[in-house]
Amino acid sequence: MNHASAIVILALLLFGPLAVTSIEHNIEIYCLALGVLATLLGAGFTYELILEALHEPIAISVAVIVAAFLFEWLRPGLDRVFERLRQRVSRPVLTAASVFVIASISSIITAIVGALVLVEVIGLLHLAGDKRVRVTVAGCFAIGMGASLTPLGEPLSTLAARALDLEFFGLFHLLAPWVFPGLILSAIVAGVFARGEYDDAPAGAHVQQTYGAIFYQAGKVFAFIAGLVMISSAYGPIANEYVTRMGDDLLFWANTVSAALDNATLVALEVHGMSLPRAREAILSLLVSGGMLIPGNIPNIVSAGALRIGSAAWAKIGVPMGLVMLGIYFAVIKLIG
Repeated sequence: MNHASAIVILALLLFGPLAVTSIEHNIEIYCLALGVLATLLGAGFTYELILEALHEPIAISVAVIVAAFLFEWLRPGLDRVFERLRQRVSRPVLTAASVFVIASISSIITAIVGALVLVEVIGLLHLAGDKRVRVTVAGCFAIGMGASLTPLGEPLSTLAARALDLEFFGLFHLLAPWVFPGLILSAIVAGVFARGEYDDAPAGAHVQQTYGAIFYQAGKVFAFIAGLVMISSAYGPIANEYVTRMGDDLLFWANTVSAALDNATLVALEVHGMSLPRAREAILSLLVSGGMLIPGNIPNIVSAGALRIGSAAWAKIGVPMGLVMLGIYFAVIKLIG
């Protein structure tokens, strides 16, 4: 693929979801279409690429279906448990603990199901108004980081494990010592945001997930990852040429653009051929930046849609929180380095 075509497709990938609302709501299909276009303009389809694009999304798509059905089955029990917990545990403590648990298991139940569980729990915690928005944003930061620890968690982790040729627990060994402090901090912040009594707002409505909706969501995830696999293959030579010229510090802060598009897109372009320490820094900046705006990560999109949170309201909380976390991570990286 020549550089002119690469620039045009990258511009469409970056700015299409920002400029057109319908694209933002169907970013998975849009990404698949651009993946096909990038491949046709590049080296073209090969048997190996087709096989890879069909194989890579299978595990996370199946995980989405299984976890969603399991969540629907367990939901009545979850409601009863929270009714009892509200009588014994303060709302800030229960909020922080809930966010921590959801985020910690998101790498197994997937970030999508984690976001649905978060929305359900926010209703059970009787959160409303600004508190609902603040806790949702902090919770999605935690879920985005927690889901990165296995290839099943989210598209970013699926593609990162593929690009770095890591085994199933490879991402856990690479990221866990760095991810868990940020996850714990996000959970604590969510608890602080939830200060107040349970009776100051009505419980929220359940998130309705029909069987058709579950399979449709899994299909969109499949299309999204397949598209990113094709984009990654088409852009591989160009990305290697330019990313290798960027220093670690510049790449860390340049990755804040992932706040405006799904962070899996950038990890698909960046981490091929990287050393593990450099890849870890890049992935950490993508994970944190992905929580700053709604398009930055799948749990943001799911939660904001379910709770009708607008882009401006999300950015008001997400951008400052993300910049503070990025600053902390950068300072620690420099101190250790």
